[in-house]
Amino acid sequence: MTVLDFIRLTRANLRYLLAGLLIGALLGLGYSLLQPRVYASTSTGYVTVAGSAGIGDVISGNSAAKDKATGYLALTNSRAVAERIASENPDLGMSAGEIAGNLTASMDNQSALIRVQATANDPVKAQTLANSALESVAYVANELEGGNTVRVVPLEDALPNNSPISPNTWRNVLLGALVGFVAVYALVFARRAIDTKVRTREDAIKSTELGVLGMLPKSEDLASTKILHEAGDHVSQESIRQLRTNLRFVNVDRPPKSVLITSSEPGEGKSTVASTLAQALAEAGQPTIIIDADLRRPTVAKKFRIDSKIGLTEVIAGQVELSEAVRQFENSQLFILPAGRIPPNPSELLGSDKMRSLIRELSEEFMVIIDAPPVLPVTDATLLSKAVDGTVLVATIGGTQREHLREATENLHQVKANLIGLVLNQTPRGGFGGGYYGFGYASTRGYKSYYGYTSDKPTEGKGLKKLKRASKK
Repeated sequence: MTVLDFIRLTRANLRYLLAGLLIGALLGLGYSLLQPRVYASTSTGYVTVAGSAGIGDVISGNSAAKDKATGYLALTNSRAVAERIASENPDLGMSAGEIAGNLTASMDNQSALIRVQATANDPVKAQTLANSALESVAYVANELEGGNTVRVVPLEDALPNNSPISPNTWRNVLLGALVGFVAVYALVFARRAIDTKVRTREDAIKSTELGVLGMLPKSEDLASTKILHEAGDHVSQESIRQLRTNLRFVNVDRPPKSVLITSSEPGEGKSTVASTLAQALAEAGQPTIIIDADLRRPTVAKKFRIDSKIGLTEVIAGQVELSEAVRQFENSQLFILPAGRIPPNPSELLGSDKMRSLIRELSEEFMVIIDAPPVLPVTDATLLSKAVDGTVLVATIGGTQREHLREATENLHQVKANLIGLVLNQTPRGGFGGGYYGFGYASTRGYKSYYGYTSDKPTEGKGLKKLKRASKK
């Protein structure tokens, strides 16, 4: 994965990452609120032994007190010291074991100074523990030495500290936020690694080794039975026109006159692509005929709201003339040959010589767009692909399996079909943040601002207004 891929992945999942950050921070805060408060207090003293010259010797380290202090550090956590503290301070309500576990001692390497830190669930208790610890250490040390040769002199008494040292709320919140953020990243990478669907343009290209002719955005108009000029979605209209333009430049010297539109599996939008592409070609002034060759689940007649009782099946069977089955759409350059009656043997009809002759005959006068069944469930599309100038595969972003798309491509290559490109359907509108990373078609806002649309109704763009003002001058 490149740096750009990583940035796109982050943008595509930014809201999930922020959610993980927030949830982790809240969990860290909740953990802190549930933990008991721990307060600390520190007292300092110095050790003197018989024969010390004074405090100067103790601090400078030129005295035997330094050696004694080093040996007495371990006494701070001893049971003897803890039991004495407990007996001298019954109000603490702590056992000897609890007291020993809440005391820590340290010593300055250059002197005989001892620092005792005591912790407790109350700041006053922590203060009492710290101050009592120095006295108890001296008492136990004298007992071990067999006399009053050792004395611990308080230098700085412990003071109550009302700020708890534990839990560290800010640290827990930050740590929780970091863990939540990393956990979401791990899930995103894991999902990407195990996902088998087409999520990006690169996924589709790698699976087929084909170029992308067009990208159709997610649109209720395209998903419905609306025809192209009825759709109020200007982004969808422009995406179809771009597909029309790219199709014309597939082969400049010999542009395709008959194009088969198919997909790897049902439900990927091939009929929508075929219908809208045929309309776009007709709108550009090119005589176009769309043939509904999906004799198993025909949808073209429903899309254009025409009667489908007579159609391709009857023409191939010789029951009616071609002119009787073809319908002109609203006095336009678009003609429709519906599927007709669903036959018991669709593959035989579509693979027949009559079907090939029909496509060849229509190609002399029309641009022929054929809506064919998907490749993997049935063989109809592979049979038809040999009778047309080019075949276009349709894949749905987030719906088509990469393996299925790869297998469909291989099936068409096996029959030497002329695969001219891909159409990617249902592409995200969020720009390069769509899908897992970096796929989106184009932002609606961008198209509307460029073409002068502020809603479903067209308005004058800035460029047009300037042109009108200039003409008045």
